[in-house]
Amino acid sequence: METNNLARLIVLCGRPHPGPRAAAEVRRLVGLDPDWGELIDRAEVEGTLPLLFKNLEESGDLVPAGVRDRLKSAYLANLGRNAHAVRALQPVLEAAGKLGLKIAVTKGPRLAWTVYRDLGLRPFWDVDVFVQPPDWPALGRILGRLGFAEAEDGPVVRGTPLRRLDWTYSPYFRKGGLFLEIHFNGLGLHVPIRSEREFWASLKPLGLAGSETLMLPDEYEFCHLCLHAQQHSYAKLIWLTDIAELASRPGFDWDRLLRICRREGTLAPVAHGLRLAEALWPGTVPRAVRSRFEPGLLAGAVSRFLWPESHQALRRQRLAWPYYLPSFFALWERKSAVAAVRTVSGILFPPRRWMASARSLPESSPRLYLEYARRLWRPVKLAAKRLLGET
Repeated sequence: METNNLARLIVLCGRPHPGPRAAAEVRRLVGLDPDWGELIDRAEVEGTLPLLFKNLEESGDLVPAGVRDRLKSAYLANLGRNAHAVRALQPVLEAAGKLGLKIAVTKGPRLAWTVYRDLGLRPFWDVDVFVQPPDWPALGRILGRLGFAEAEDGPVVRGTPLRRLDWTYSPYFRKGGLFLEIHFNGLGLHVPIRSEREFWASLKPLGLAGSETLMLPDEYEFCHLCLHAQQHSYAKLIWLTDIAELASRPGFDWDRLLRICRREGTLAPVAHGLRLAEALWPGTVPRAVRSRFEPGLLAGAVSRFLWPESHQALRRQRLAWPYYLPSFFALWERKSAVAAVRTVSGILFPPRRWMASARSLPESSPRLYLEYARRLWRPVKLAAKRLLGET
């Protein structure tokens, strides 16, 4: 099977309910006898292997028995892994609930439970939670008491987060196979959220496999998903699936999302997320909605240049742009010189203790100056490689 057809099959099988037209095309492509090993490998990289299993199950005898067994095993393995992660998370949620701490589960488990409605369909590699900054010390004590330790393989700023360092990476904690990523800044931007009070007041109850916790409303969750996908250059199809599925939910409040985007300066990443979801799965976003989410000419042109729709349709893996580009879009929309200087300097020149922790060097090491130089050079190097067409 041609590479384009293989990519098309992965995209068609990248939604839980692709619809009758997509199902018919899936059957046609399956009938072309694809390279099953490559198809499975690529779907695993894209984070959509369980969705591939679900969609190909409906193709019946067109899929070889051995392939069906392999896909079913992969789905069951993901279901077991996700269920174990949720069980391991329950003591944290219960202890936090008793103290009335404001923490919200986001992305993987939240979406698997409330949007996909099947814990085995949406893989997640860690559990992300938003924590209201004043509640962090108490949550930190809970994690220590339950046996969680700061992960050694990620950049961590130890101790209570300093809220003035809005660029700071989110710390990781680990217990066994469960990785817990803590976020303090709403939406995951590297600039302060303008509607912080509204953000924390808007959290909604979430019953997650028997535990009571909180989650972001769909509109805040959607904004966060678009930012996260762009921060990682849309490298996994499952992140675009998340955007498409949430956009398709009945009762989604597009007016509220637009207000959030305009207030926080996130219109460009959200508009591009909608554009890519619509390009992959036509009909996902109503035309009237797309016309309302149009960024400025420059921001739109830059988005299309950095992340072309054609590359997404073919699922070409390209070099990732720096993760902080969505924050730059937000700074551009906000038109705040003070915030721009503060954010850019924080991203490019983080404190020595952070650099030392991230690079496993003593704070007094002269090598840190080389690391700062590399941090400045990396975006230029990436831009040059992308312009030359390197993958």
